[in-house]
Amino acid sequence: MPSSGGRSVTFLSEDSVHVRGSYAESRAERGLTLILLHDAGADRTCWDPYVPLFLTRGWNVLTFDLRGHGESVRQDMRHALLRPDPADLESPHVHPTDVRAAVAFAARQPKHIPGQIALLGAGFGADLAYAGSARGWGGNSTVCVSLDEERARAVGGPGAFAPRACYLVYGELDAVSARSADAFAATAGPPSEFYAYSGTAESGLPLWAERQPEILARAIAWIEKTI
Repeated sequence: MPSSGGRSVTFLSEDSVHVRGSYAESRAERGLTLILLHDAGADRTCWDPYVPLFLTRGWNVLTFDLRGHGESVRQDMRHALLRPDPADLESPHVHPTDVRAAVAFAARQPKHIPGQIALLGAGFGADLAYAGSARGWGGNSTVCVSLDEERARAVGGPGAFAPRACYLVYGELDAVSARSADAFAATAGPPSEFYAYSGTAESGLPLWAERQPEILARAIAWIEKTI
């Protein structure tokens, strides 16, 4: 089902997959662009309730469906629907190309200020955002809602891994994210920070929903601080 968070858009990945998304322009003359990355098994509509608030900050907002999710399944000249394979979640050649295509699309828009792209991801989306920051194909400011640092390194592929301007929020009882926070602290370059929500094991989108509106305010504050 199409998102209600802006006009429908389509952009092409490096490997010729048509990625479907929604793009909402701010009423401001120009502004930064926020790209929202959903978790595995979700789609871009999970961000719809929050797009209007981001727009009030004077930001442009792009949401999109990773291949094999939402509307990014039916492809021209392909007989079978695109379906995610478990191996895709650790491949540097699959979903990272969708993110790179999204970043390139955002950079081409007339109301975008060059060099001002922020990525906010939840769950697998956070892994992609973090990998993009570390490998140079992500945003200039990054917010990760939960993180699997090992998976982020896998999707980031070989080469130097040097994330910066990253903010990690996670549930302290979420074992994967807690372990990843230790690696984050040792790896992410300044300015980078993390915050643990006490008493919860929720991860990704459930944590995002559980800790509203504070977690939203933290994300906005980080992006405005670092861009």
